[in-house]
Amino acid sequence: MSRWDLGAIEELPSYMRIMFRIVLETVEEIDKEMMARGKSDTMQPTIDESKSLVISYLAISKWARAGHVPSFDEYMEVGLVTAGMDDLAAYGYIAMDDCDEKQLKEWFYSKPKIFQALSAYFRLINDIVSFEVEMSRGEVANGVNCYMQQHGVTQKEAVEKMSKMAQESYKIMMDEFMMSATTMPRRQIVVRVINIARVIAVYYREGDGFKYPHGKLKDRLTALFLQPIPL
Repeated sequence: MSRWDLGAIEELPSYMRIMFRIVLETVEEIDKEMMARGKSDTMQPTIDESKSLVISYLAISKWARAGHVPSFDEYMEVGLVTAGMDDLAAYGYIAMDDCDEKQLKEWFYSKPKIFQALSAYFRLINDIVSFEVEMSRGEVANGVNCYMQQHGVTQKEAVEKMSKMAQESYKIMMDEFMMSATTMPRRQIVVRVINIARVIAVYYREGDGFKYPHGKLKDRLTALFLQPIPL
């Protein structure tokens, strides 16, 4: 993955080859489309973030296999990357026409505060709702468990603290959004990050709606797209 070379696919386990091929071929297809529209090198941020994501997944995997519980701070350093929010945002910026491409790329690579807040928000919320399932699978490198071990607190206390941290991260995103009305980056860039946060809030409002969508989340989506409000 680090080489971003389809020719290296034979070095991977068979179950990973399909995923690797799909990712590389999809990115290549999008890149060709952007080149035809006069946008050069727009896929590089996405490629760079995808590489970082896989490297961090490997770190989490090693912790899980070893049964290692890192400190909460150490875990969050990796967990912010495995949240995948920078990668998701990068895809959202690929085809933007209403902004300066060079400025956008420079801002993206500066690791702005709003990205850090978005990643923290997702990681904290996700770890809270997935704690029991992950622990039952032996995945001890979970934010809640790491916080409990580092600070010697109960699960309830860890969840309360992490929930407050998630709320603070959301406030940071809102502050950055409000400031974008008068500063760089422009609002149409920042609003994409805010929209991702809004989706996260919906998915995790009542449990892990991303992993188990057949409850109230399914009802909400059905109501939104299949049961329009009569006018």
